[in-house]
This record gives sequence, structure tokens and C-alpha cells, in this order.
Amino acid sequence: MRRGVVAALTALPVVWALAGCGSTVAGGGPERVGATADGPARQRAAEVAAAWPGSAQERVWRSGYYPVGVPAEWLPPDAFHSGGEKDAYQAGRLVLAGGLPRTFSGLAQVRWADGAQLTLPLRSADAVFRSLTEGRPACNGICGQPLTVTGAEPGTREVSTSRGRAEIPVWRFRVAGYAEPFTYPAVEAQQPPTGPAKEVPGARPASFSSVSADGRTVTADVAHGGCERVERTEAYETGAAVVLIARVRSTAQPGTACDAALHLSPERFALAAPLDGRVVLDLATGAPQVPTGAGGGR
Repeated sequence: MRRGVVAALTALPVVWALAGCGSTVAGGGPERVGATADGPARQRAAEVAAAWPGSAQERVWRSGYYPVGVPAEWLPPDAFHSGGEKDAYQAGRLVLAGGLPRTFSGLAQVRWADGAQLTLPLRSADAVFRSLTEGRPACNGICGQPLTVTGAEPGTREVSTSRGRAEIPVWRFRVAGYAEPFTYPAVEAQQPPTGPAKEVPGARPASFSSVSADGRTVTADVAHGGCERVERTEAYETGAAVVLIARVRSTAQPGTACDAALHLSPERFALAAPLDGRVVLDLATGAPQVPTGAGGGR
């Protein structure tokens, strides 16, 4: 079952949080302060942290577009005027009453506050419209009249990314009856670089969700079975990276049947120093993690 847990952790985009306390700290490479992590988990965390600086993974991470908490859509403040309109939108009942802009180069720019730029494939207005109308579930209750899209225009929006604030292209769809547009990203997020998962006896990886305002508490989710619980959490820290370790123990009693379902437990990790610009790395794969629970757009 444990191998399945590791695979699920590295495959599912879930929000995680970690409660607990111990912290293994290292500085820049060598350890800074004492440790509570031990055995294979501590060794694996040290390997992951040491391999990050100067790696191909780090170069890709530092140069890519990895948004933090950016939604699939920004709806106007008064959405929706009725339950029927909400049901119609969720069921993809939109009709196009005007033309959509045509794209020619098929490319778009993401621009960071420090002046850095990245060219990515442009998601066309037509592709966005089709994503809103195709493959949607049936109406939940009374659908009401379809929403009428009267057109769209390009725009930009500032979002959070792994490299700080960035300006991304968006499509602003005009919908009849609404003064403010329905807005959608015009570029797709890139996938963080990853490697093969490695099972670590006695420990589980965790999926980074958010960080506290003071930067000293990281929140993440830990996957475990029905007859297991998170015993404690630890953070292995260097000057460049943080690796989260969750200790899980069995709670099974003799003769007890344990379900095979995967459970996600929100936990917290205490850090010895603020996270700041350090990257959070996955214990199993060594991959960098984007915080899935933080707010990104405005």
C-alpha cells in the first residue's frame, strides 16, 4: 500500500498542510542546527536538498512559468444574477452572438516585475470558449436561458508565480447583462520538472499548500491509509531548499479491517528560518513544488 501512496502523492494536484514540530536544519549544504529527522528519511532529504543547487531542474524552475494559486477564471463581482444563470454557465450553455478575435502568431509573453520575459503558446479565445461549452456536466436543476457571449478582447492580469509577481495575457469575455467581463488566462501553466519517485521507509512526502505570513510555518497535505495517522512532521532545511518529511504510523488493531482509500491529512511544518526565496522540494521525487493553496490573482 505504501508504494501506492507515494505514487498518488506525486500524481495528484492536491492541497496539503502539515502539523507537527521537529525541524532538521542545514545551511547552504551542511547542516546548521540539530535534527529530529533520522535514518533513511533524513538521508533522502539531505540528498534531495544537496542535489538542487546548480541542477538542470533548478535551471528549468528558475526560468519557467509556474503560477501560484491562479484560478481557471475570474468572474465578475455580480456573477450570477440567478441560480438559473449559474446552472447555465456551469453546464456550458453559452451562445456566441459576436465574433471572437483571431490569433496569428500563436505566441504570448509572460513578463515579470524584474523585467524578465518568457514566450509561451497562446491559448486562443476560441479554445477558451470551447473549454467553457464542451464536456460540461448537465444542468443541476433548472437551467434557465443560455448566457450570451457578445465578444472578447485581449488584456493582462498580474498573478503570483514561483518567481514572484508576473503579468500574463488574458481573454476578457463580454457577457450580455454583465458590466464586468468574464476573464480567463491566455497561457497555460508549465509543469514543474520532476524525477522518478523514491520510496522512503518510515516517511511520506507532502504536497506544499501555503506558507504563513511570517514564513515560518509551511502547510501541506500528507497521504495515508485508513489505519494510519501522521505521528509528527519535520522540515529539512538548507539555505536554498526545504524538504518536508511526514512520519506516519499504523493504528491498525488485530482483526481490524482497514479501507484501501487514500486519505489526505492537513498538517503543518515548523521552519527554523523563514521560507523567503527557498524552494520546497518533494521528498520522493526531488521536484520543486508550487503552493497550491495560496491566492494568486487580483
